[in-house]
Amino acid sequence: MAIRWGICSAGRISHEFTVALKTRPAEEHQIVAVAARNLEDAEEFSRKHNISKAYGGYEDLAADPDIDVVYVGVIHPYHLEACKLFTNAKKNVLCEKPLVMNAKEVKEILDSAKKNDVLVMEAVWTRFFQASVEIRRLLTQQYIGAVKMVRADYGVPLLNLLREPDGALLDLGIYCLQVINVVYNGEKPESIHVSGVCMETGVDETVTVILKYSRNRMATFTCSVVVKLRNDAIIVGTEGKLQVLSPMWCPTKMLVLRKMSQNPEPESFYTINLTNIPGNRCEADEVRYCLLNGLKESPVIPLAYTLLLAEIEEEIRRQLEVAYSQDCQSNMATRWGICSVGKISHDFAVALKTLPAKDHQVVAVAARNLEDAEEFSRKYDIAKAYGSCKELARDPDIDVVYVGVIHPFHLKACKLFTSAKKNVLCEKPLAMNTKEVKEILDSAQKNDVFLMEAVWTRFFPVSVEIRKLLAQEYIGEVKMVRADFGVPVLHVPKSFQKELGGGALLDLGIHCLQFINMVYNREKPESIQASGVYRETGVDETVTVILKYSRNRMATFTCSALVQLHNDAIIVGTKGIIQVPPPMWCPTSLVVNGMETHYPVPESYLPLNFTNSTGMRYEAEEVRQCLLKGLKESKVMPHADSLLLAEIEDEIRRQVGVVYSQDSQ
Repeated sequence: MAIRWGICSAGRISHEFTVALKTRPAEEHQIVAVAARNLEDAEEFSRKHNISKAYGGYEDLAADPDIDVVYVGVIHPYHLEACKLFTNAKKNVLCEKPLVMNAKEVKEILDSAKKNDVLVMEAVWTRFFQASVEIRRLLTQQYIGAVKMVRADYGVPLLNLLREPDGALLDLGIYCLQVINVVYNGEKPESIHVSGVCMETGVDETVTVILKYSRNRMATFTCSVVVKLRNDAIIVGTEGKLQVLSPMWCPTKMLVLRKMSQNPEPESFYTINLTNIPGNRCEADEVRYCLLNGLKESPVIPLAYTLLLAEIEEEIRRQLEVAYSQDCQSNMATRWGICSVGKISHDFAVALKTLPAKDHQVVAVAARNLEDAEEFSRKYDIAKAYGSCKELARDPDIDVVYVGVIHPFHLKACKLFTSAKKNVLCEKPLAMNTKEVKEILDSAQKNDVFLMEAVWTRFFPVSVEIRKLLAQEYIGEVKMVRADFGVPVLHVPKSFQKELGGGALLDLGIHCLQFINMVYNREKPESIQASGVYRETGVDETVTVILKYSRNRMATFTCSALVQLHNDAIIVGTKGIIQVPPPMWCPTSLVVNGMETHYPVPESYLPLNFTNSTGMRYEAEEVRQCLLKGLKESKVMPHADSLLLAEIEDEIRRQVGVVYSQDSQ
């Protein structure tokens, strides 16, 4: 009888796997059902591939009695849930690589498979290509003597295709690592040394790894999602070498002692998206062999190998400081405390209400006056209200504190909470000057807590898209950035009173400056020229700044607390222009080379004090993700950015002639 397959997901990789199965005899392999989250997608897939049953849910596929084995083709963050669903339904499983996100999840799947007495195999298809079979045979015969060194590379530009939480290691490096694992017969390395570059999203962009094995044997590999590498592998022995030619992850050619050996894959009768996809038939045949022989794991890719791959990947990510939410998965909501009951704290509380309650909860609020705190708590249904920040700092039920007091009091508040071992999200500007910023950062580091300056603009979808476009050099090399932010706010006391930290720069100009800092990737400007007008109170009313960067790149911004400006931003490159229409500090639209795209923020259920304040939800979610990953700073708004902002602001104030009392304390 034929092995009866069910396909979980109707994505590209599932399409390719289905095409590969069509190259095998129908009396050996049959696809009887496909499932997708959307029934229409499953039905379209079934029509395309002549599959009799289509389901709009994976649970229906799991319940189908006519399926022997399920191919899991969903993306890897969802492998754990899918694999456990099918193994608990007594279904055998072939799951795409990587099997899951970390070793803990691998163990969960393996335990479920063992408990339910079913086969589980990680779809490391490379292992089953004829070239790989030949390599194992030659190594067993010691055809090239004792292996002393293995080198593998896999790099392709994928930045425009990556989904969160993809990265070079889990997407590409796993192929290199599994080759090394095969050559050294599943042996655990004695040491692992790693270096790499990470994207601001926190995932790895390019990674190089050195592994040392017993008996002075070595291996190294590089993987990258930004550049094309040689994409081959070399196995060097004491008596010769084997070279697996590109593409090493689905090999059909190799050089054995400089003699070419070829094992081509069959032609496909469908259009395929990936290289040598008919080679998937080899892993399908392995599954059939195992089922016919009553095996619960493949002898070619045993479960111990899968676990070892995950353990090595975890160590590589640990050294790179790449952490996924799955690494510290929590079913608990992030518990917020709010320091101050001013306008900005009101808006932050409203923004948190737009996020799932299972992820974010405000458990306490503090104000100088207990009555104000109690009124705030009743309005936002918060359980605890305190009449002082010290009480909030002592509350054991708080994970992170949002500091919404005005900036002259940020230093005192941040040090109070960090010293109490509380994580902190502090409104911008983080402090009054560089000296105070350093004090806050030192306290956070000393107490081993997370701290982030609430530069909320960085986390808006518009800003995420801008960073993506710049990384792709979509508008060529950036040569000029301009930003303006001006609103008449001199009727507000904190805008013109020096003791309240008033002034256009710290209140408004920081939004322009952080935007420029983001575009030029945190580079320090070579020169700063500032001119401005200040009031009789000694604070700046209007300021214009010109910044010059390396390679003749420029930026300019104007901020004003006196007049309404256009309040937009423009990035000019050698191949195009990116425009951020007003309000640039909380943007909801983006114009790229004349094409506008809208990114609306959620509606508010309560009146807001400031424009688009529900967008504060994005920085709150960033905090949650950082805490889940055990990070002490955000990669999107790191401590170095806060320090650079303060240093530039100090220099601008020096040139304009604005001095606060904190500057001489």
